[in-house]
Amino acid sequence: MSSRNGLHPRNGAHEEQLPDVRSNPPMDSTMTAPTHPALADQASQPGVDPCDVAEAAMPDLVFGDLIPADEEWVRAHAVTCRYCANILHGLEDVCSSLDACNDAMCEKLAGRRPDPQVALGLPEARYGFMETLVGDVLVAASDKGVCEISYLRNHDPYDSLRELERRGYLVYRHDNAVKPAVDQLQEYFAHERTGFNLPLDLGGVTDFTRDVLESTNKIPYGVVRTYGDVAEAIGKPRASRAVGNALGRNPIPVIIPCHRVVLSSGAMGWYTGGPEIKRTLLGIEGVRYGATRLETSATLPLGL
Repeated sequence: MSSRNGLHPRNGAHEEQLPDVRSNPPMDSTMTAPTHPALADQASQPGVDPCDVAEAAMPDLVFGDLIPADEEWVRAHAVTCRYCANILHGLEDVCSSLDACNDAMCEKLAGRRPDPQVALGLPEARYGFMETLVGDVLVAASDKGVCEISYLRNHDPYDSLRELERRGYLVYRHDNAVKPAVDQLQEYFAHERTGFNLPLDLGGVTDFTRDVLESTNKIPYGVVRTYGDVAEAIGKPRASRAVGNALGRNPIPVIIPCHRVVLSSGAMGWYTGGPEIKRTLLGIEGVRYGATRLETSATLPLGL
């Protein structure tokens, strides 16, 4: 048993003095939340207009901040007072409209990708894949049109995507965005189409390359031209080698038919996707090559 001065009676050590919870009740039990007179009591005070009390409480009511008893009083008052009823209904209508607008905006923003042209100043290139006679192909399109067709037989698709990024596009996969191009390409490979009616986007190419590609795009189905012919067509007759280099960087083969451009000797020449792909594309159009040379040159016009 402890002594009055806190020393243990046997060894003289101090004991820890614990508070007597019976004589010191917890603080929570001594505190009460501040209370306010109920709205009904406020409205019944002498000189108080019940309409003033009701109107002041209406914003809290429509936001759900009134206790049930006060909400019941305001609504009961509005039943007997047309003026207050009109104010309450107006506030509820405004809040409902704001809630509907907020829900619609949230839904719209939740499903909307950030606009890269606004956020980053970059156009989007949406890409997908398709199977063809010459292997898998990557197809990409921007808002302006088809911007990339890449043969994947001998190339990594990431190389094509990096090239698109180098040309200034923000790339992401979206198969539905390239479906029109895929459909027309499938028709071409199935011998059901001889021309394309797709918008094209040559963003990121040089002016010279653009001139070469636009001229090449005018070569008819089933007809071959030479690099010299294309050089003449763009007003640079001595630029045959440069034309070949530009066609080697054609970002939209098949649709821009660089496979229809051959060497002046009649040899098929090189092709970005490889000579076998060039031979296949020409074969689809009725142009037959052997190992390297044109087999039906007598029936195919050369020159523009």
